Amino acid sequence: MFRRSAREMRVLVLAPVGRDAALLAETLEATSIETTIAPDPAALLRLLGEGAGVVIIAEEALTPPVMEAVTKWLDSQPPWSDLPFIVLTSSGRPTHQDHRRAQELQALGNVTLIERPVRPDTVQSSARAALRARMRQYEIRSRQEALVQANADLEQFAHSASHDLREPLRSIAIYSELLAKNYEPVLDQRGQDFLALIQSSAKRMDVLLDDLLSYAHASSIPEEPLAPVHALRPLEAALENLSGAIRESDAQISIAEMPCVRVHESHLSQIFQNLIGNAIKYRKEDDRLQIEVSARLVERQWVFSVADNGIGVPPEYKETVFGIFKRLHTNSKYAGTGMGLAICKRIVERYGGRIWVESEPGSGSTFFFSVPS
Repeated sequence: MFRRSAREMRVLVLAPVGRDAALLAETLEATSIETTIAPDPAALLRLLGEGAGVVIIAEEALTPPVMEAVTKWLDSQPPWSDLPFIVLTSSGRPTHQDHRRAQELQALGNVTLIERPVRPDTVQSSARAALRARMRQYEIRSRQEALVQANADLEQFAHSASHDLREPLRSIAIYSELLAKNYEPVLDQRGQDFLALIQSSAKRMDVLLDDLLSYAHASSIPEEPLAPVHALRPLEAALENLSGAIRESDAQISIAEMPCVRVHESHLSQIFQNLIGNAIKYRKEDDRLQIEVSARLVERQWVFSVADNGIGVPPEYKETVFGIFKRLHTNSKYAGTGMGLAICKRIVERYGGRIWVESEPGSGSTFFFSVPS
């Protein structure tokens, strides 16, 4: 379990009538649960701002102004936070008014209703359960912060590695070109083969560095809501970037009606470019390449598909193909870095979607990915 400060794990109590607050505090402190009494709603809001694990509050203290102030404070909290509330309700036979009041209290979100008079062990067990749930929220926050830091470190590393590695790589490329220009006639066949290998390796390393940067940038997606973007624009940009490969492969591409989605154009274009580029790369030699791009709405998400009639993906590799640097073929047969699908997966998952493939060897592949509508 992650260690939290005493304030983050304390129980705040607001029960302004009689000795309820003092009795609740004594009951909880008997089991070593730190408790702070709020004398009035204003004090409760101030204490909430300092940190809390659980709030125990008497129903009569939740007047309309107090409910409005508390729900406003809850709305301002980060997505990971879901502060537990335990509300002590009045006893007696249930009425229609009680039912309506219970519905109003649901505005507090993570709320548990306990009818008075309440036994001490009920209060203690309810508070402990709520504190455990709160602790898990803190764990989620800590993991999210660690993930954000890891992504920032990865991006910084990618920038640094790209800058530091490109300089010697550029020197290798320049001097190999000079070597080819000035000394190729005096090299035997073996020497020329070695030189060609140096040049092709330098080019591949340059592409690999570009893909590494793209993979790092794929996590740089702001949290604020995005305006809808018509998916046809980034798709057309991807096709323009692939125009040379499309002409060379004589690929026939059909496009269904495209929707509007809440995704950055550059990210969506990168996904289309990688998926269509893979379809072109892994085509059959004896059949004309057919690629179909379509989309359908499924449970408030748009599911895009890129289908081809290429060589297909073996069943045992349907998951591993999305891993970083994962390749199913040698570089001599199909050039590439093994980063394209990993970049797609990273982008799609950052938007809360998923990506997968349905395929049979020799019968083509259909790659699906979902993004918010």
